[in-house]
Amino acid sequence: MFENNVTRRGFVTGAAAVAGLAGLSTIAPGLAGADPKTGDQHTEAEIKAAEVGALAMMTFQKIDGTPVYYWRSNRGNTTARNWQATDAFYNALVAWIRDLRSLSSSYGSISYIVSAGFYVDKPGQHGAGTAMDLDHVRWSGGTTISPLDQAHASGTASVRKRYLATEAVCRRRFRYVLDGWYNADHADHIHADFGGMPVRAVKDSESDTKFVQAVCNNFRGAGLAIDGIWGPNTTSAFNGLKSALGVTGDPHTSSSVWQSMLSKIATKGFANQNI
Repeated sequence: MFENNVTRRGFVTGAAAVAGLAGLSTIAPGLAGADPKTGDQHTEAEIKAAEVGALAMMTFQKIDGTPVYYWRSNRGNTTARNWQATDAFYNALVAWIRDLRSLSSSYGSISYIVSAGFYVDKPGQHGAGTAMDLDHVRWSGGTTISPLDQAHASGTASVRKRYLATEAVCRRRFRYVLDGWYNADHADHIHADFGGMPVRAVKDSESDTKFVQAVCNNFRGAGLAIDGIWGPNTTSAFNGLKSALGVTGDPHTSSSVWQSMLSKIATKGFANQNI
């Protein structure tokens, strides 16, 4: 599964891998609804320091063959870069990019992605090697989506749908996904991490609620306030979304139901279709 250019720093114990797959409950215990507080503005110096200091991490330049670049200090740079993450998180990244390829296949293959950081020597999920900040995706057909350019706030509906489709794919594999609607700190990237696994739609989560509200507004013209509060209007809009997508079961308690619903949202978004 791993690339030829993957190297290892230290030895990842079985316990560490289990912690990653379980959502690192020591960092975000249980099935917490509250969203994490993150410091996601990673500088070039911090990332270089992480490359030197990572312990019990693996190093990669590609995710399942797709190059991962860094543009924060040099827009458009395609120089290979070493990134770090735990084995378990890298495995999730592989599953994620395969989902993205499959659900966006009409755009062609994925030429590259751009990230603002994975492991960074900071507290929280980034410091645990279990987080990704997604800045940009380019497909071989020329289509792009650029959270770095605040695509969530684009005046073009198809771009906003593509942003939400990309985010939906992230939510299939990562529990906490923070986007441009979540707060100003995430206006220029999508943050995804392992905290609070498994994935599902949590009403008490500000992040999940804002995502649902943004989807209902952009795909169905629901006119909801994107305020992170799961009230009766959001419930009604969400139930309408479920019905229109033909979703049965409870995405609030079932990971498989939520993942299936996210796939359907992504398919509609990449096709620029309303729901």
